[in-house]
Amino acid sequence: MKHLLLSCSLLIPVASIAQEPVADVAKDLLGPRSVIKTNLVGIALLSVNANYEYKTSPKTSVGLLAGYKVESTFTLDAIGKIDGENHTYTGEISPKGAFANPYFRFYPTGALTGFYLEGFLRYYNYTYLVPYDYEKDGRDISANLDGTADGFGGGLALGGQFALAPRFYLDIFAGFGIASGNMHVETNDPNLDAEDYAKIAKGIEENAETADVRVMFLGNTLDGLVAGANSSSAWADIKGELFPIIRSGICLGWAF
Repeated sequence: MKHLLLSCSLLIPVASIAQEPVADVAKDLLGPRSVIKTNLVGIALLSVNANYEYKTSPKTSVGLLAGYKVESTFTLDAIGKIDGENHTYTGEISPKGAFANPYFRFYPTGALTGFYLEGFLRYYNYTYLVPYDYEKDGRDISANLDGTADGFGGGLALGGQFALAPRFYLDIFAGFGIASGNMHVETNDPNLDAEDYAKIAKGIEENAETADVRVMFLGNTLDGLVAGANSSSAWADIKGELFPIIRSGICLGWAF
């Protein structure tokens, strides 16, 4: 009888030790492996988006946030010094286009819930309009520059994903990174002629050499600017511009 009691007492800690990995295995096999979400911050900024995350191991996952930026107008302020004088430009920009954010997450306590470290990539391709005014032949004329912008980069983020209900998840994250982008603006205003376009291109390049035009987070936006013109348009290009990117979100989703 004593030997039986001693044996049972020895088995109790063994059973408790074995219980934890068994629970982890059950959670890994029976728990959700996927979450479909949408970023409420993106929607507030008129970006239609969908986010899919898939559990790849007990502590890791991969995902993709993708969407489309609906055309909307916001004000862009630029502060610059041209010919020794300070100038402030305020213009309305109307971007629209597609974007994608693939990511990898590590959950120290186990995917898909808890705090995590994320490595992310970002790609975007936008088109936009830049309105401007000028005077010609005694007339005040309003027109638009047609613009395109694309970029690719990446960074790190911290976040936490929690189950509000057995299948209803909340995901909150914020991060920072660096991207390289290209920008192109062009005008083909029917009120202008080949001589006007040549003057525009020359003026852009001359100002780019002497001006220091700064936009918040972007620095001197005229670094590396190249302008050109032909008989029907004038344009300016900036290639490989480095700039910071911010990743943030509050997502609600369904796990399965």
